[in-house]
Amino acid sequence: MKLNKIFAGAAVALVAGLTVTACAGTAQTDSKQGILDDKIIVGNTAATSGAFSAVGLPFNKGLESVFAAYNAAGGFDGKTIELKHYDDGFNSEQGIAYTEKLVEEDEVFALVGHFGTPTVAATVDYIKQQGIPMVYAATGVSELYNEKAEGNDRAVMPVQPIYDSEGRVLLARAVATVEGNLGLGGTKIGVISTTDEAGIGILAGIKRQAEEIPASISANIKYVTTDATTGTNHSTAVNTLKATGCDVVIVAANQTPFEEILNYMASGGYDNVKVITSYVSANTVLAQKLISGGQLTATREAYTTAWLDITSLDYLYAPDVSNTYGQLLWASYKALVAGTAAEGLYDAGVPGFSQEYWKAAETIFAHLLDLEDIQGTLADAFQHSFNSYALAGYICGDIFVQGLERVSDSGKELSWISYIDAMEESPIDIAMGGGVDFGNGLRVGVVDLALNKMSVNPYTAAGELQAYSPITSLDDVMAGVK
Repeated sequence: MKLNKIFAGAAVALVAGLTVTACAGTAQTDSKQGILDDKIIVGNTAATSGAFSAVGLPFNKGLESVFAAYNAAGGFDGKTIELKHYDDGFNSEQGIAYTEKLVEEDEVFALVGHFGTPTVAATVDYIKQQGIPMVYAATGVSELYNEKAEGNDRAVMPVQPIYDSEGRVLLARAVATVEGNLGLGGTKIGVISTTDEAGIGILAGIKRQAEEIPASISANIKYVTTDATTGTNHSTAVNTLKATGCDVVIVAANQTPFEEILNYMASGGYDNVKVITSYVSANTVLAQKLISGGQLTATREAYTTAWLDITSLDYLYAPDVSNTYGQLLWASYKALVAGTAAEGLYDAGVPGFSQEYWKAAETIFAHLLDLEDIQGTLADAFQHSFNSYALAGYICGDIFVQGLERVSDSGKELSWISYIDAMEESPIDIAMGGGVDFGNGLRVGVVDLALNKMSVNPYTAAGELQAYSPITSLDDVMAGVK
């Protein structure tokens, strides 16, 4: 569900020392808090203990690695970035308390890598009230979605896919032409959405994008809902779409309901159909399970979106001998294939990954080795160099730094408003991804997504994700909707 809550400027409780400037007819809070003579203090709360520490810990390490590299290069006109972090344990009440502490007591300049659904959903209105820049939310909750942010709402700058935005892309890909693998060429579209936050948000995006496609298609979309609870019987929803003759089915749901729905499609003999779903189900383990179990066949295909691409077919990573960290990283990868047929190939360089990935991997690897003695952290540093959550933290930090660099290049004095203005100047590049556009108050996160197909590797017979279509803008996908 969309929760676009425009904060009225008259309700802003101004903190001492803040100034107010006009923006799009509303009042926007400005501040230089957190900017000291020698450093810029930023903060986040993230789950670095408990069940979600497997996400929060590597995320923060990736974030810190970017700041360490930026500081080493001179920082923002000589000012280094300092990250102040609190562990909220993935608890909304703790998240609220620590967010308020960061803003009001620690007086950070910005919230960077605002983490997790409970905390983000519980604090997004507070952040808007304060007007403090928030860069990158590690969640896709609908509360972040806003197509025209004004005043203090501009402070919230989400990056990774929001449920609503992904729903828009899913429908566009479902109906776009198969020419050039742009889409799935659906003529009768079915939508199965779960009744939880993920399903509701993705469904809202699908219905929003239905306004942009030909009426001859949108008028015939069949919508059905089902419960997200594990073990739900999805047969009624599946059979309804089968009877309607839907040739493309969008599953607006997280991974568990997606898997269960495919089980019912298989047992119900729903063939000659293509299924498309969120990037959260894009993993090779699930692909293998669905292929081995017979849920995916030549007549029942599954596709997932993706917002990052770290692969390359033509780049070999072979760092110069003067690159100490790169040589160690290269040696770590070669150790993985020692004694195999690929060992000789790796001697010429590590294949399969893009140059952007290696820049991120080196940055994370080097930072973790710098923290302690090399012998004590080599294995940990190597593991984090390809950890997806560490890479997400790296992307978060890189985007925040791009904003600082824009302010520095402009010659303007750093403040909340000058930073937000700089972020809106033009689309921001995403390392290993496309871009995110904050221009004209757009706050919808990433809409430049790729499309992968759950397939069988012809050499190993293992399930995998094969690139079907590269990262493509929503506008370019819509150009292929007939």
